[in-house]
Amino acid sequence: MNKKSIVIICLLTFSFIFEGIFSNFISVYSFFSPLFVLMSLIAIYPFLINDKFSYYKYCFITGILYDIIYMDTIIVHGFLFLIIGYFITKINLILANNHINVMVMALIIIIVYRLIMYLLLILTGNVVPNFGNFAESIYLSLAANMIYILGLNMVTDKLSVKFKLHKGN
Repeated sequence: MNKKSIVIICLLTFSFIFEGIFSNFISVYSFFSPLFVLMSLIAIYPFLINDKFSYYKYCFITGILYDIIYMDTIIVHGFLFLIIGYFITKINLILANNHINVMVMALIIIIVYRLIMYLLLILTGNVVPNFGNFAESIYLSLAANMIYILGLNMVTDKLSVKFKLHKGN
């Protein structure tokens, strides 16, 4: 296993652990609804910008693990994270890899993720359509996830320098 894979796996593992810890101490309906694992997919993409197949594998496997660890579904988040990974690759073509653009990308990804999840919940009959609930799910996710992605992006910048890993376009 090379240094890049080790860094990616460590970032994903940290995000899983931190999301679990964070969600145990913060109420689900508070202003800080974590999507740290999803944010880590944004942070690892620059390391795999030239190997999209590996990036999509990480997205799918991360989604499967997310289902196993946090959800009562099987494979749903695997495919959902794969779709999110596709959006991340396309948004990254437009936005450069800097702190502000990473935060803009995080905002877009949170909206896309929440929209897809909300539509799935409506289609399965688990939620009655209500735009207010949808909007609330987005703004409840913003504060903690913006802080997290900014911090994670700073960490990945330091790691890429320390381990001489190519990061970015």
